[in-house]
Amino acid sequence: MLSKVLYYFEELTKIPHGSGNTKAISDFCVDFAKNHNLKYYQDDSNNVIIYKKGNKDTAPLMLQGHLDMVCEKDPDVDFDFTKDALKLVRDENTLKAEGTTLGGDDGIAVAMCLAILDDDTLTHPDLEVVFTTDEETGMFGAHALDAAKLTSKRLLNIDSEDENVLTVGCAGGARAEIKLPIKKQQIPKDNENCYKVTVAGLIGGHSGVEIDKGRLNSNIVMGEYLEFLLDHDYNLRIFDIRGGKADNVIPNETEATIFAEYAGDYKSQNELKDVTKEFIEINKLPTDPNLTIDIEPAKASERLLGSLDTERVVNFLCSTPNGIQAMSEDIPGLVETSLNLGQLFITENDAVMRFSVRSSVTKDKEKLLERLNNKAKEFDGSMTFDGHYPAWEYMKVSPFRDKVKEAFTEVFKTEPKVEAIHAGLECGIFCEKIEGLEAVSIGPNIFDIHTPRETLDLKSTEKTYRAIIKLLETL
Repeated sequence: MLSKVLYYFEELTKIPHGSGNTKAISDFCVDFAKNHNLKYYQDDSNNVIIYKKGNKDTAPLMLQGHLDMVCEKDPDVDFDFTKDALKLVRDENTLKAEGTTLGGDDGIAVAMCLAILDDDTLTHPDLEVVFTTDEETGMFGAHALDAAKLTSKRLLNIDSEDENVLTVGCAGGARAEIKLPIKKQQIPKDNENCYKVTVAGLIGGHSGVEIDKGRLNSNIVMGEYLEFLLDHDYNLRIFDIRGGKADNVIPNETEATIFAEYAGDYKSQNELKDVTKEFIEINKLPTDPNLTIDIEPAKASERLLGSLDTERVVNFLCSTPNGIQAMSEDIPGLVETSLNLGQLFITENDAVMRFSVRSSVTKDKEKLLERLNNKAKEFDGSMTFDGHYPAWEYMKVSPFRDKVKEAFTEVFKTEPKVEAIHAGLECGIFCEKIEGLEAVSIGPNIFDIHTPRETLDLKSTEKTYRAIIKLLETL
């Protein structure tokens, strides 16, 4: 039963499909529909809907996943996500990619849906299979999709990462970008004390799924390290600094090129390597035991930040809110409000910070955005935000959820867990667009999503697929 799913998954991994680069994979789905004589719809955002008539006289069902993936790789891996096919590594129980993210989030949903559409032996109602785009960067595809193309009042979203768990609610969110204006100056006359600093060895992860684990954020660590140098009497100037590839990923590596000259009491000079070692020992946590800070000589660029701008950027990084801001009072263990400084870089005129802001309480999300905006103003900066998506509120009565629960109980031989999550899901957008929509999100075990260690559990995938097939039979 799993072979056809994995066949389509492997085909998808041959097509570059990072967020913002989804035209080719969207066309692949359209070609699939054409080759199987299925009605389809494709819009300007590369969203695709494939329709298949059922053999049951019951209400239609929407199956849904997203086409884009997060593109992360190990630092030493030579890989171009815009051109290269993923290199899969499979054993009896797992599937990974060599040195990169796998794209199981959410390629496994697309593969399962294609396998279902390709199987004429299945019993099912009319299907509306929806593939959205750019979910990872703001759910832009779901926002753009014309809901008038859909008739279903039941949605099975396949974008969760824990087997036999029915997700029935999620946080809303937004992206925020802060710019601190800077003025670069000519390099100091003494060009001998220039270094490339690399914060590495961190776990990273999904800023919704893993934010509760207290993992270190490499952008924040870099700011705290540079502040540590200032506190230890180093004359510090920043040439460049950059870390993270997406606002919704906890960054695991940040690089900076700096000028750092000890300006304290030379009789008791703090060597840079000794100060660095001390900082690592103080800041290493059980969540990230492999924290490293590598220091190597660097060639200075022609211009750098002045001392005041350097301190302003460092102080912002050390004082900005980041991580968990509030826990739910109603659901034990559920993060209610958080934010993640996912991207940090310097342009010619600005230091730029990009955040993912999440909350299951709309007013608290707005308050947190206001707090960030005030922080930007405090440092003479400005903030813009976009990518708003609504919270998905729990529906107390849902016959569809009951059906999903029955099907999964039969396959997994144990009753599924029903929960809300802090990560964002497109279900909230669909529920906002389609009045009375009942939605449930499910998925197989996928570990370490949004990191090069992403791993798909094949046995879990097979059982989850069988549970979906069972659901189709019982609707």
